[in-house]
Amino acid sequence: MIIEDVLVRVECPVCGHRLMDKGDKAAGPVQTKCTKCKRVWEVELSTEEFKQVSGKPIARRKGDSDSP
Repeated sequence: MIIEDVLVRVECPVCGHRLMDKGDKAAGPVQTKCTKCKRVWEVELSTEEFKQVSGKPIARRKGDSDSP
């Protein structure tokens, strides 16, 4: 019997480009670089939390609640 893995597409939080595909049982931190916007991300595969490691800072638009 062949068991098929469920693959989930992981996308760049800035530009939406595909970073990688992960299996449903994948866990742990992985560093990957977006080939479109050139930012390096650390992705926690079990929770899908993103942390930017290097690259251009994320632009803040005027009127955002986070901007001063």
